Amino acid sequence: MSRFILSFFNFTQTAGGDLSLTIPICNVYAPIIDRAFPRIKHIGWRPTVNRKCYTYIKQISDNDRKRLQGFLELLHALWCLTLTPHLRPHFKKELNEAYALDFNFKQGIEPLEYTRIGSLEHVAKEQRISGAIRELAKALALTIHRHPTLARADLIVGMPPRPSQTFHLADVLVRRIGVILGRDVGLSLTKDEIPKLRNLPLEKKIVALKGAFHLNESVEGKTVLIVDDLYQSGTSAWSLAKFLRKNGAREVYCLACVKSWSDTDNV
Repeated sequence: MSRFILSFFNFTQTAGGDLSLTIPICNVYAPIIDRAFPRIKHIGWRPTVNRKCYTYIKQISDNDRKRLQGFLELLHALWCLTLTPHLRPHFKKELNEAYALDFNFKQGIEPLEYTRIGSLEHVAKEQRISGAIRELAKALALTIHRHPTLARADLIVGMPPRPSQTFHLADVLVRRIGVILGRDVGLSLTKDEIPKLRNLPLEKKIVALKGAFHLNESVEGKTVLIVDDLYQSGTSAWSLAKFLRKNGAREVYCLACVKSWSDTDNV
């Protein structure tokens, strides 16, 4: 399993005044919560049955409690993407965390039917509809704002396009995100003119991306957030994260508009 959603959480106050938090899929979500709120004191995650765990949080301010509640609600609606089995031979922990707002299509419906975000991504990319682009940028910016770890990123950058592309949705979205959040965005990052990845099997994708990225400014010690319109197999995101890490980036995250139901592209 490489895609997860926080299906539930129990966040209650105990008789002694501490807050009790129980979550599922502890190996995935406990590190995400700890990374987002490093200053919150708790007793450590204690395992229970079925991959669930719990902890008791002590001396938390009302503001942090509200922020944590909001973060848990965000994780309840946001897809968390991890390294798939077919990518594990090629990558390790280059991406700290990766997310998608939703899948592009609804599950189990024939003929295929877009989700709301999937429909916005499709018309934004294929028809360049300004309203759809605006709605996607708002949704991405709100996610970044509500996610403490992503909000702390030093750099927000779009997945770089091939030079021959005349329109690149990720770059447009990043510029709009910068306006919405009131912060600088972008990075002097380029990609060579490589074959379209969707036409290549996995091994050839990785070969095509190796050495394809070029950086003209330092990312040494920086936290980088990659924004993309579509996360399919994850090959591009993990390859770029690997490149950024080799160039000194401290942490790398990814946030995509949509995830495809397939993890394997043309494998």
